[in-house]
Amino acid sequence: MSRVDIRKRVHHFISQRLDDHPQFEDNQTLQALGLDKQDIEDLMFRLEDEFELTAFTEEEDRLLKEAVTVNDLSRFLQKIARH
Repeated sequence: MSRVDIRKRVHHFISQRLDDHPQFEDNQTLQALGLDKQDIEDLMFRLEDEFELTAFTEEEDRLLKEAVTVNDLSRFLQKIARH
């Protein structure tokens, strides 16, 4: 699974979650896109399912505390894909 593929899917899932929000940048904050903590958690679980990945609970908790940008979600998936 390539970094580009992960990025595309993250953008796709966020766009769907936002009712096909127009283009947004990787450095756009999730909060600026209108996502709250529950939205981010839901997105994280859906993306894990999409990529057939499983993160440790500690990693998921850390992401929920630290995820600020769209790119943070992509990096999280890249990291757990290496397990």
